[in-house]
Parts: sequence; structure tokens; C-alpha cells
Amino acid sequence: MGSYFRAVRPMSTIEIEAATVQLRKLLRIDADARVQMVQLVETVLPEVLPEYLFCVLPDEDMPGMDGITAIGTYTICLSEHTYVDLCSGDPEARQVTAHEFGHLILHSQQEPALARRSFNDNSVDPEWQADRFADLWLMPTAGVRKCRSPSEVAERFTVTIEAAQRRYAEVMPHYAEKIQGELF
Repeated sequence: MGSYFRAVRPMSTIEIEAATVQLRKLLRIDADARVQMVQLVETVLPEVLPEYLFCVLPDEDMPGMDGITAIGTYTICLSEHTYVDLCSGDPEARQVTAHEFGHLILHSQQEPALARRSFNDNSVDPEWQADRFADLWLMPTAGVRKCRSPSEVAERFTVTIEAAQRRYAEVMPHYAEKIQGELF
């Protein structure tokens, strides 16, 4: 018997990447630039989305959570420790914030439906979609192509080395062949 989860409209990696590319153009962020996540959540989003709300909650009010986006609204909340880390440029905090931003962009206009997970269909999983959005938003293909190694991706985009390795392997087939089986 499969478990239940909240399903959203199916989206492929190609569709999610197209959304990130279009969003970068709309927000005038170069296709290969590092996104200023603090500026995005504090300044840019309130200017372009009047109904957007950003909040930082005490860690004790978000036990075991780094961030949350209320699907169906334009609200992103980060735990206090995540926000402090984000302000200091922490790669994991940037990933969490980009993940929550992905929920906001991809799911705010949807009403998730309860579905039974009987097969591995990531395309309807909101967490998978938000993870893909975060990777594609923080490490756009155009920028990754200009890098010579995963460590250069990590440094250029301020992401974890693990995220950089995954993304570099996606974009650079010669690297994926070299490390086949190590990451996937």
C-alpha cells in the first residue's frame, strides 16, 4: 500500500528550468549571475508581488524546520537560524531559501490534492519540484557551462559542493561519465 502526499500539477525539469530562466529575465538577473537571495526575499519580491509576505520566526516556533512556504499563499517563512545563516552567505541557507522560493513561484496558485504514492512520479511531488527549482535557480545552465569544475560552480554560486557536483554532472556530460555511479 502506498503512502499519501500532497500532489501538485506535474512539471518536468525542462518546464521548471524554463520557469527559472523566464523569472531571471523578468527580475533582470543575468542568466549566469549569482542570485542575491537576501535582497530577493527582502526587497525584490515585495516590490513585484504586493501580496507577498516574508517572515522570520524564532527557531522554537519552527521545530525541525528551516523554512516553510504556505502553498496557496505568497508567504515565505524562515527559521531564525536559517535567516541569520542566509545573511552570512551560508550555502545551505541559500538552498533552503531558494527551495521555499520555488514553492512560492510554482505552487502559490495551486490547491494540492491528496494522492497515493504508488509509483515514483516525482513530477507531481511539490518537494521534488522545489528542490529542482532551487538547483536550477541558484545554478543556471548558462553559468554552470562557464565553470571548469564542481568546485568552481560551488564558489561562483555559493552552493554546497554536493549540489555543485550534482548540477555540474547534469550540465557537463563528460563529468557525469567520469564519476558515473558516485553521485546518483
